[in-house]
Amino acid sequence: MDPVVQQIKDRINIADVVGTYVTLRRAGKSLVGRCPFHKERTPSFHVSPERGTYKCFGCGEGGDVFSFIQKMDGTDFPTVLKQLAEKAGVKLENRKFKTATPEEKEKEERLRDVCEATVAFFEAELKKRKDVLDYLHTRGVKDETITHWRLGYAPAVWESLVQHLVAAGHKKDDIVDAGFAVRSEKKQGEIFDRFRGRIMFPIFDLAGQPIAVSGRFFEKVPGAKDDTEPAKYVNSPETVLFKKSRTLYGLHAARGAIRKLDCILLVEGQFDLILSHQSGLPFAVAISGTALTEEHLMLLGRLSKRLVLALDADEAGIRAGLKSTLMALREGFEVKVPLLTGGKDPADLARENPELLKAAIRTAKPAVEYFLDVLRPRARDAGAYTKLVQMLILPLVRATTSSIEREQLVHLVAGRLMVSESAILHELAKIKDTQNQGGAEFGSSEVHQSGGESVLTPVQKKAGMLLSKFGRESVIGEKIAALLSAEDLQTLETALLGHEEEMRFKFDSEIGEHSEEMIAQEMLAELERHIGKTRFKMKFL
Repeated sequence: MDPVVQQIKDRINIADVVGTYVTLRRAGKSLVGRCPFHKERTPSFHVSPERGTYKCFGCGEGGDVFSFIQKMDGTDFPTVLKQLAEKAGVKLENRKFKTATPEEKEKEERLRDVCEATVAFFEAELKKRKDVLDYLHTRGVKDETITHWRLGYAPAVWESLVQHLVAAGHKKDDIVDAGFAVRSEKKQGEIFDRFRGRIMFPIFDLAGQPIAVSGRFFEKVPGAKDDTEPAKYVNSPETVLFKKSRTLYGLHAARGAIRKLDCILLVEGQFDLILSHQSGLPFAVAISGTALTEEHLMLLGRLSKRLVLALDADEAGIRAGLKSTLMALREGFEVKVPLLTGGKDPADLARENPELLKAAIRTAKPAVEYFLDVLRPRARDAGAYTKLVQMLILPLVRATTSSIEREQLVHLVAGRLMVSESAILHELAKIKDTQNQGGAEFGSSEVHQSGGESVLTPVQKKAGMLLSKFGRESVIGEKIAALLSAEDLQTLETALLGHEEEMRFKFDSEIGEHSEEMIAQEMLAELERHIGKTRFKMKFL
């Protein structure tokens, strides 16, 4: 055994660590409690301080203090090693991962103090605003939920938080570094509040300590000159404490339920999350304003491999759901998607009737079946539906890690399209062959072939997406025609025949939270770089 690991085990009593999660009672030389990893009435979870181990004779889980914290907190071994080494007073020298210096640790503690003081300030401000509380109540949020999740309010003034924190002794640099203030460009050394006129949702680490916030717009600062519509949600920037790709809203409160129920409910926003918990779904977590990442999935995968994806039912939600499902399937998750009544999001359904939300979650369909259903009304005819299935559903089937499940999905898709299973298997094989194709540029009229069908290169696809979305006679179509030779344009138009619906959907998938104009301009700029033509600026008519 690693001598450092052994040294830590010798200095830490496993019963003290386990006792912070589980109520234990003495039973001879061991301690006994109800297992935190599965439901049980009769305690069968035993901890042996003498051996430094734990064992559940009900579900079979067992190990040492390191594996216990990894499973309970959903963290990896290096993280636990650093935590326990600090607790035990053991220095981690000659390790591959970097340990924090005393100065870095002191800075982190100051930032944590700023986070706590900020959240407390927002909580106090919310209590002063009956109109904001009334709004939360109309959204279905109960007072106990407001208290539990420490919701708050950022006043619609420029420096209320900054003045409060500075008066309490916090440094301006720390307030900025914690993500709650912005440096003034006009006045040297001055800072102002980042969040103004917003309902505040604190974001917590796995220990339940605030590390960031998300603010929903409620009102503008009186007298503000900016007439543009503010962003609906604004999140803290990344800081020493807050990494968006590794943080899931509500995970600190949900991980115990996720582990016991062996199921994760993934929702999109803050209201979805808190109302899901309020409705009796304590295994819910939220991605909170960012895309699902592989790091999120690694974190969740330590707790459960069963994922219910309850994102919004609009076009953006479907696009996000397809992307998230593909990622999760590749990581070995079983993915289901609920059909939410009337296309409502989880928060609206929870407000209307929590039982409807719970019923939808219980009856969630396997992801492939769900997307087969929701894409059918979005296709103009059977041919267009087949193209959408080829483009969006077959990659999900291909990503399924279980051979048995994949075979069942092949049978399902073949039945929906009324084709043979061998045809579906043939298409799946082509996905494998073409998914890593290179990014050949325009400049020759060659279009790659796969199985007798045209396969556009990445750059050609972008041109095709623009042509299909806006039309060949549009301003954009004219710009593309000006960039390409007549031969290249003819080749592209030939390759697009029958694929227009697919390409339009691809363009819409690229938009996300951005505008069509911005995405189109980015695509055209990329075409220009590849083709080597003179750059131009275009305006939508």
